[in-house]
Amino acid sequence: MRRSLIGLLIVVAAGLLLVTGCEFFMQSATLRVVSINDGKTLRADIADYWVYMTPDSELVSIYQYMPESVKVVLQYVEIGAGLPTWTPYEALIEEAKISYRSTNTENPPDSAYSKAVIPLAQTVTADKTGKTTHTFYLTAMSATFKQAFFEAAEPPPEGDDYSIVDVIDATIEFKGYDSVAGRAVKAKGEFQIEVGNFYDDLNRLGN
Repeated sequence: MRRSLIGLLIVVAAGLLLVTGCEFFMQSATLRVVSINDGKTLRADIADYWVYMTPDSELVSIYQYMPESVKVVLQYVEIGAGLPTWTPYEALIEEAKISYRSTNTENPPDSAYSKAVIPLAQTVTADKTGKTTHTFYLTAMSATFKQAFFEAAEPPPEGDDYSIVDVIDATIEFKGYDSVAGRAVKAKGEFQIEVGNFYDDLNRLGN
């Protein structure tokens, strides 16, 4: 009888530990950056050159700064309490903060690159199996950023190698909250940017 009682107490204690452990695990939420720019280095051209024809048939060479975008893939895993809910768990991503660090030790920039804060309205639906992802695009380097830190120059002649001005290690931190659980969620991802004056065909209209 005593052995049976001891065995029963052990089973009950183990059950309580298991339930507590499962409950703790199930309440956890994980937002993860699957990839940024498909894991590839972003090539950012400082300025795009093109040819404009005036009403007098005069060709004028001009340039313009253009923003650079990257593809972002996020994943949100939330098991919850194991009970059915009317509304699925969702991570509402409200902000992306991008920091830039120059890797150019020989000719570092005159000043540190400023951070970029981008408001977002992205919804990442939770999947307890970890198979569902959410894809969207965001501006990784704005035209204003290029104008502030880089000087546009004539692109190299056709056939020449492009000119890299700096290689930047960029980090994106995503912040938001779970719409059902109400808890904050965040995740970080890194990627690299090559900034330079790349070749533009000046003979093409609208290049």
